[in-house]
Amino acid sequence: MAKKINSFKDSRGHLWVACSECERGGNGNDKDKCACGWKIKKFQGSGCFGGTLFNYIQVEDKKENGK
Repeated sequence: MAKKINSFKDSRGHLWVACSECERGGNGNDKDKCACGWKIKKFQGSGCFGGTLFNYIQVEDKKENGK
């Protein structure tokens, strides 16, 4: 079973990164950890537009109005 990706691109094309999928989050390897997500290892609804997504995760554009 494939793992669900919680990060997404919004309708304007900006990438929202879940803390659990971010290099600065609890699962990441960045030495400069984020003040908000440094201990989050499982998705809990938190994230931001300034994070760095893991290299191995591919995110598709968010579809508007079910199109």
